[in-house]
Amino acid sequence: MSSFTWSRNLDSSFGTANSIQSPGFSAPQNVYDLEAEYSHSVTDVPYRFVAGILYDLPFGKGERFVAGNRWIDEIIDRWQLNVLPTFQSGFPVSIYQSNNPNSTIAGNGVQRPNRVQDVSLGTKGSLYDRLNGYINPAAFTASAANTFGNAPRTLSLRGPGYEDWDISLFKSVLVRERVNVQFRAQTFNTFNTPLFAGPNTAFGSANFGAITSQANFPRYLQLGLHITY
Repeated sequence: MSSFTWSRNLDSSFGTANSIQSPGFSAPQNVYDLEAEYSHSVTDVPYRFVAGILYDLPFGKGERFVAGNRWIDEIIDRWQLNVLPTFQSGFPVSIYQSNNPNSTIAGNGVQRPNRVQDVSLGTKGSLYDRLNGYINPAAFTASAANTFGNAPRTLSLRGPGYEDWDISLFKSVLVRERVNVQFRAQTFNTFNTPLFAGPNTAFGSANFGAITSQANFPRYLQLGLHITY
């Protein structure tokens, strides 16, 4: 089984957050211009692929590969391999200015910088090469007091994507006619792939653009018995 989701989500909900990062502000830049808040939602995920692969291994009695020995066939019989991959694109980056010269203006909760046109929003290289500088600071300039920055609420630049593999191996043993014992060896995040949190989006701060944490758990191994009767 597999599913692929292709979607697009736009809104002006400046107070929302996604599963790995808060936008850092909860109010619009200018309450008299809410149209300027309309952009890709911070929860927008255009591409997501999930699959579930269950495969009965062809070993043992009655299967394609038979050892011909009762005890060996009993050991290699009734094994099931399960593979559950998930791939997902990253969330849009929400940028704001660490220094808010308009903080005294009624209703102003955040100040965004100005966008420098024709300058790449992101740095180049692999994700691991960009951990200390995921966003290109040259793509922005600070907006002055009594002005509002023209950078959108969310950028076309997206944070790190998500990749996860959960793999398990099941072995069923028929103890009696109505009693079945299933041994389960399961791994979660099998390849220990990190899901990095979004970059620091406070333009003007010392860590602007840096990714300093991850949002998922390391590889987990789990053994269990499932008894049905």
